[in-house]
Amino acid sequence: MSKKQQRRAEVLNRVLSGSITKGEAEGLLELSRRQLNRVLSGYQVDGLRSLLHGNTGKTPANKTPPESTASILGLAGEDGRYHDFNVCHMHDMLEDNESVMIGRSTLDRLLRDNGLIGKRSHKKQVRRKRRERRSAEGMLLQIDGSPHDWLEGRGPRMSLVGAVDDATNKIIYGVFRPTEDLAGYVMMLRGIYAKYGLPESLYHDCHTILRSPKAPTLDDELAGIEPQSQFQRVLSELGIVSIAAHSPQAKGRVERLWKTLQDRLTKEMRIAGVCSIEQANEFLPGFIRRYNKRFSVEPKNPQSAWVKPEAKMDLAYYFSVKETRVVKENHTISWLGRTLEILPDSRSTCLAGKTINVHVTPEEEILLYHGKQRLKYRAIEAQPRSHDKPGVKTRARKSLPNPAALARKRAWLYGTAKQAESDIIREA
Repeated sequence: MSKKQQRRAEVLNRVLSGSITKGEAEGLLELSRRQLNRVLSGYQVDGLRSLLHGNTGKTPANKTPPESTASILGLAGEDGRYHDFNVCHMHDMLEDNESVMIGRSTLDRLLRDNGLIGKRSHKKQVRRKRRERRSAEGMLLQIDGSPHDWLEGRGPRMSLVGAVDDATNKIIYGVFRPTEDLAGYVMMLRGIYAKYGLPESLYHDCHTILRSPKAPTLDDELAGIEPQSQFQRVLSELGIVSIAAHSPQAKGRVERLWKTLQDRLTKEMRIAGVCSIEQANEFLPGFIRRYNKRFSVEPKNPQSAWVKPEAKMDLAYYFSVKETRVVKENHTISWLGRTLEILPDSRSTCLAGKTINVHVTPEEEILLYHGKQRLKYRAIEAQPRSHDKPGVKTRARKSLPNPAALARKRAWLYGTAKQAESDIIREA
């Protein structure tokens, strides 16, 4: 018997012996007169047995079987598959992969009782104002890149570039890149457009890829122009509002997403044996589908705010890096140490002295445009000059750009000169 039951039996004995009144017993046992009479009648008939619950000594119907408990402890132990999974993630994996059905709170209690998890320390946080979610899907996407050891040493370090919808908490897009670079963000925007359409606005940090750090010059101020990064230019041409966050907490939804993925995604890729960036990008879509099914919420407004894609839109024109070049008299331009000759076309006029645009897609395809008209061109092989021929003396000429200089020029596309230099070495 418990101490509470023992105390109740002692009070009832005193009532029956007449040492205390029923009124005093009501206060001691915190019972009404009706309840006290019922308990007292049962005690006179069955004695101490009447104070015991009817299920005392019986095995609970919902008790976890011992074999299931042993299996769970083995999987969650030091050498188990889920030894470093959190409780919620382990609960999902046990149900999906091991066909073990157990309540989340029961699993938490089981792991704590066996010393497999401890108390989580909570840091004192700064009080911040809560921002309501957007009402409809597509109104606001939070985008960011997360450099991390996603493969836990089994492969190279990578950066996950992704976007999460503010209204539904859905992962809209994700791709692994060697580094957080401009090409990854342009690919992200192009992939979102192809599947959903254009969002109304993007919420991002002040990374120089996403927001130009340059101050406007005097000419810019007179013309009312603000310096833009290549990504800002793409957003401006597509009519997407760019919102810069000045603290990680301001875009907390995508920051919390990275914390969750660095916990869940890394462990699921470990179990799947993912060891390269190619395998990681193949594994990612299935994980995103499971994540969205588990964690997404319904928007307040079921009518989405996506701007639907056009049927014949020239994706390379918008989703690319753009620079200008002036056409020479012989209808050629110089581009990163190469000469490109513009071929005649029935629709084109003489372009000598005019400015055209060079567009480079994330896949490094080079396209030339005059306005929105795509131009045909061919690359011209460098011809030896007289001072390159042996035995011909001439004054020293300016040296050609070396691979490192070309790598620095190409760094605006890759985001880091280190990545660009590795590509130059690979091509050589």
